[in-house]
Amino acid sequence: MLGEVERRILQTIKDKGQISRVEISKILNISKPVVSQAVSRLIELGFVKETGKKESSSRGGRRPVLLSFVPESRYVVGVDVGGTKIDAVLTDLNGSILKKEHVVLPSDLDKEKLFEEIKRVMKPLLKYDKILGIGIGIPGTVDENQLIKRIPAFNITNWNLKKELESFAGYPVFIENNANLDAFAETRVGAGKGYRCVFLISIGWGIGSGIVYEGRIFRGARGKAGEFGHMITDWTVDKTVVPEKGFGHLEEWFSGYSLKKKFRKPIETVFEQNPEELRESLEHLGVAIANTTVILDPDVVIIKGGIGFHQFDRIAPIVKSIVERTVPKDILEDIVIKRGEIEEYGVAIGGALYVIENVLGLK
Repeated sequence: MLGEVERRILQTIKDKGQISRVEISKILNISKPVVSQAVSRLIELGFVKETGKKESSSRGGRRPVLLSFVPESRYVVGVDVGGTKIDAVLTDLNGSILKKEHVVLPSDLDKEKLFEEIKRVMKPLLKYDKILGIGIGIPGTVDENQLIKRIPAFNITNWNLKKELESFAGYPVFIENNANLDAFAETRVGAGKGYRCVFLISIGWGIGSGIVYEGRIFRGARGKAGEFGHMITDWTVDKTVVPEKGFGHLEEWFSGYSLKKKFRKPIETVFEQNPEELRESLEHLGVAIANTTVILDPDVVIIKGGIGFHQFDRIAPIVKSIVERTVPKDILEDIVIKRGEIEEYGVAIGGALYVIENVLGLK
């Protein structure tokens, strides 16, 4: 949609708030005629508008016209496909939520039924004009071609959801792992902002993780990095355990799935009534985090997800104590463990921001 020079200029206008053509030329070291030509196209496309004139200098002369970014020039759809629900948002080009949609998923979904639910939650948002694209987070693995390799919660493998959704909606579709998108959103506008290496752990029905390094999602060689729920924390026990329904060994120790199976009561009640019984499970989570920190050396470890966010104050002290006992001080001293800042729709917001970066190159 935009050329490289146009992207750089649009990013500069977005970052500066209000800026003149002359100032853009100086900052980017691009000739004034090239800047003027690119700005004219950005105005034509609606991404930029003229917003008045700057005060003249003491030397007088013509006052330069100021330019500003227009976030409402396009809309983006972000979707979070969870194990039990789907959340969807419509955002502007700043990632600000304008409209929300939500559906609770029925049990025993197959691929066709899940596709119908995804379309159902998106339809009200697709009625809007000027949609830039659709970003979707799924609870599974996605390869370098955005082919879904596996969604264990629904027993789905090798699904080209991107192709099917682009045919249905008529807009570009970008598919990523949901924890990756959550980490991406936290890095841009949440608890990971300003950090170079962000490691996010999402604790909900299962456990996932996302890694963002220097502003980009780290996906590994084939898009399968961050399968944190499959970490081994006690081989003497784990070697005899066969995880059920595609869940990993760590998820068998601690996740919404395993807690419900073990205690057969609401998660909130488990944390209130069975804190000591949870300690062993949380120690395994702490060991897994410790193992990851000595490999990744992150600036920040963010704990998120339905359980991770709402039970952070109960989870964090035990996890931190294990990490402090096992990670060398010289490695740990610069690492922060904190709760995510985006309480709701983090994955969906991440999906929208991912579209904005991939289509327009905006950060």
